[in-house]
Amino acid sequence: MNISKQENGLPRYHKLSKLKLGQIQARGWLKDQLLRSAAGMGGNLDHLEPDMIADPFINYSRFKRLPSSNEDLDPTFCAGWSSEISGTYWTGLVQLAYTLNDKELMQKAGKWVDGVLKHQEADGYLGGYPVSTDRKADYNAWGSNWCYRALLSFYEATGREDVLAAVHRGLLWFCQNWRSHKTDYAAPTIIESMIVVYFYTGDKRLVTFCEDYLVWLETNTRWQNSVSRLLADRLPYNSMHVVAYGENVKHPALVYCATGDRRLLDASVKGVDKAVRRIIQATGGPSSCSEFLSPVGATQETEYCNFSTYQQTYSWLSLITGETKYGDYMEQVLFNGAQGARKKDERAIAYFSAPNQALATRSSSIYAKDDKQVYAPCFFVACCPAQSVRTVPEYVRGMCLTDQDDNIYMLAYGPASVTSRKAVFTIDTLYPFRDTIHITIKQAANAVFHFRIPDWCDNPELYVNGIKAAFTQAAGGYVKLAENPQTGDQIKLVFPMKIKVNKIDDRASAAKYPISICRGPIVFALHISEKWVAYEGRPITPLPEDWSWYEAFPEDAGQDWPGQKSWYRSIDEKLDADKIVVRELPENGYVWENPPVVLDVPLYKSDFCYSPPAARTYDPWECPVEINGEAEMHELIPFGCTSLRITYFPRAKTAG
Repeated sequence: MNISKQENGLPRYHKLSKLKLGQIQARGWLKDQLLRSAAGMGGNLDHLEPDMIADPFINYSRFKRLPSSNEDLDPTFCAGWSSEISGTYWTGLVQLAYTLNDKELMQKAGKWVDGVLKHQEADGYLGGYPVSTDRKADYNAWGSNWCYRALLSFYEATGREDVLAAVHRGLLWFCQNWRSHKTDYAAPTIIESMIVVYFYTGDKRLVTFCEDYLVWLETNTRWQNSVSRLLADRLPYNSMHVVAYGENVKHPALVYCATGDRRLLDASVKGVDKAVRRIIQATGGPSSCSEFLSPVGATQETEYCNFSTYQQTYSWLSLITGETKYGDYMEQVLFNGAQGARKKDERAIAYFSAPNQALATRSSSIYAKDDKQVYAPCFFVACCPAQSVRTVPEYVRGMCLTDQDDNIYMLAYGPASVTSRKAVFTIDTLYPFRDTIHITIKQAANAVFHFRIPDWCDNPELYVNGIKAAFTQAAGGYVKLAENPQTGDQIKLVFPMKIKVNKIDDRASAAKYPISICRGPIVFALHISEKWVAYEGRPITPLPEDWSWYEAFPEDAGQDWPGQKSWYRSIDEKLDADKIVVRELPENGYVWENPPVVLDVPLYKSDFCYSPPAARTYDPWECPVEINGEAEMHELIPFGCTSLRITYFPRAKTAG
């Protein structure tokens, strides 16, 4: 979603805006991945779970039973669950369709939109709760907001005024019927749609509702989502569902966009900063063991929803504040955690995943049960598969921002084509696997170009038509190209990527202080070759013959003697980064299957650091761990190219 730049005289306190959906088209490896998604889960989840995903906002359909259950579940509960998952999927599908410019997917999205609009009730209610259910339920507003996200994305791409009008009426239903009623957990997410539609319509009732909601939360919430709690120094573990925190943390900043109340912006900024400091892994994924706020660590798990949720929140904060650090966070999430939990054919994801994971089986999760670490296209709790559809399209549309004068701000990088009012250009790159980005200006009309310099890059270089170009520091951490590019110009960005050997601060989980290896925005891992085993799984609706759930076992799973395990390795915590060899490989097909870059890293054999027959991946009992012989070079690959891996290496007990 976006905050419109229409000239309707409203005060606006956000610094930048996104381009309209469809103005940034995926190219290169990003397009390859989205095409796989369209042929996989992205284009088919509505067929796999029709009652839960395809139709709740069209005919109030919803699942009634969980797998292996013969009893009907509470109708209000089912309405909320199905609304969330359906709206989440269609939000992703709309963005996938227009980011790919896929006519078939656009028609599919349009058919759904038409069905939703016909379903709107006379009093304006637009949601997934039939009148027989409790429409004051927390998940009514949460699920409805997901529907509105999809509709507003469609409106942005198509300009269909009937879509905006329908969402506006739906929001006014909440303004009227929830005026003296609020809930404190998931429902505040409707603030997002309220603010977006306010900027389209100028209807101040929407802002008033949001301001009242924030005031109400101050004395009525149990969670970490009030302004005062976000401004506080503490973020207690176990105090909130991680996805709900990631959604709620942005709301004060959104209201700030309409009111200019700086305290609200400060609350969101501090709330995100606390999360980055307390729960964000080197992979970009928030630690969400048992789905609640938890500390970082080698085997701490991330629920897939969080990759999409936090990336979108970072995208919002980049737009509102104009600061580049959120682009670093977006890349960290997409290039690492979000890719490492996807089956590379885009037909399954892992509900929970971890930096160190030697198994992905029905029983391998430490913090959850019931198949949560297997790879599946549609779990019986289908929020994560639905969330996965929007992960890459949301990244693409957040790559380039503009200011009120339509100048260009490149926040994040990847291959794409961009069409704005003042410039049309293409981006060709193998970033993040390469350090060079080529931009070709197709058309230019006096646009000023700004570029984010990644936080990890010390010596960036910019060239225009092969000549080194001058740039100056601009607001928010961007740099500004000194000369405005002209039609036909070739811009080259070079972001030299250094190797970094990092000690992970896991004092709140295991206190083993393992080591991770990064190059630029990519975290590297020791790949554990996997053996995939398909099984029927437990979806709500039985899967078609060509779809499956999968367990992944290490290929050497049957070798119980510890010394035979290829991944029982440790690292010298004082390792000099110069001892690591970078090998850039020729591009060879899909990047997440055939990585274009690998590292050769000296690792020690540590025969007894893990328990060989374990059904789960645990931390070593003690660190540093014993070693066997001298260090030998081992190949590490990008985390996103793995399904099983060791990413946080135990420290080796060396003589030094």
